[in-house]
Amino acid sequence: MARADLTNDLVHWIKGDSDAESFEVLRQIVFGRRLLGGAGHVKGGYRCVCFTEAPEDTFHAVSGRYRPFGIRVSKKWLYAQGGRPVIYQSDAEFGDLGESHRWRHVRYVPDAEPPIDFSWEREWRIRTDELELPPGESRIIVPHASWVDAITLEHSEEEQSRIYFESMSYGETVLNYPDDFYYAISVLNR
Repeated sequence: MARADLTNDLVHWIKGDSDAESFEVLRQIVFGRRLLGGAGHVKGGYRCVCFTEAPEDTFHAVSGRYRPFGIRVSKKWLYAQGGRPVIYQSDAEFGDLGESHRWRHVRYVPDAEPPIDFSWEREWRIRTDELELPPGESRIIVPHASWVDAITLEHSEEEQSRIYFESMSYGETVLNYPDDFYYAISVLNR
C-alpha cells in the first residue's frame, strides 16, 4: 500500500539565515563531496550527520529553520553506511541505552510547557566525522533552476581551469575534456 507520508529517501536540509547563505554551504558540500558531522543538539557530544525521512512538501510546511537546499540519499544506502532512525525519549532514558546506541537519542518531553517534541522531523543520523557523498548515491536539491545554473557554471569554470593547468603541465598534446557535473539535481520550484 502506497502512503504519501513514506519515502525511500532521506534528506539533509541546510540551515541558514538566507538562501544565499544556505547555497554557500551547499557549494562547500558539493565541491567537497562530503557532509561534515557535528555534535550540536546531540546529547553526549557524538559527531553525527543528520537527515529527515519526512516528505519534502510536509517537512517545509512545518519548519522555518531549514532552507530548501539539501542533499538527498536513499534510505537503503544510508542504512548500509550505518545510519539509523533516532530514538525519541526522555533524557532520563538516555542512560538506559547501550553506549553503541546513545548517539541516536533525541530528547522528547511531550508533557513539558512548552512541549519538547522534534518527532515531526523524523530524524535519521549516522555517527561519523564526515560522510562521503558518492555521485551515484547523492542528489542535490535546490529551490529553483537559477541555483542549478549557478552551481553548474562554477563546476564548468573549475573544469576549464583544470584543463588549462594540465595542458600547461603536460603539454598541449594531452587531450583533456571537461568532466560532466557529477551530481543529479532536483528542483523544487519554490
